[in-house]
Amino acid sequence: MKRILVFGDLHVPTRRDSIPDVFAQQISESVYDLALVTGDLVDEDMMRKVMPPLPECYIVQGNMDFGYSHEFHYELQIEDLKFLLLHGTQLHPRGNLDQLWEVLLNVDGDVAVHGHTHVPAVNLYRGRLFINPGTITGATGGRGGRKDASYIDLEVSGSHTTVTLHITNWRTIKSSTLSFEKQDDTMVQVTD
Repeated sequence: MKRILVFGDLHVPTRRDSIPDVFAQQISESVYDLALVTGDLVDEDMMRKVMPPLPECYIVQGNMDFGYSHEFHYELQIEDLKFLLLHGTQLHPRGNLDQLWEVLLNVDGDVAVHGHTHVPAVNLYRGRLFINPGTITGATGGRGGRKDASYIDLEVSGSHTTVTLHITNWRTIKSSTLSFEKQDDTMVQVTD
């Protein structure tokens, strides 16, 4: 089994300067095998200062990541599932699942992890799983202020994955968990 931290769209220090304290504590108390980072860090050194210590990271290039050279995307085999990690800048409109589904099919993937929208989402669409962790700092779309912050914990065991979405309004954390499994080359939701 692999335990994976999924986050992105930090925009530090241009739009935000920290993650919620409750997230820092929760992540610090967890043990992860790796992290999938959906880009738009803005400054990777600052990101590493505001985040608790991180495991091995796969970081993709976001449209606001100037001065850093990250991969455009990663294709990762995690247990029995093939993951595609990308920021999502090329999707129009933002978060377009039809376009992302086509990309995922072209790489023979099971799960797409993407960002760019700043909106957390877990979608089962046309037999594939799409995960967007939202923004872990609560960064808005460029107009200042803050919004609800979010990130995702994944557990992958064989062809089974459990997705836990954590959202905070900066006062309380709400967590919701869904489970999925690859059956006959199709991702389906299952009950544990």
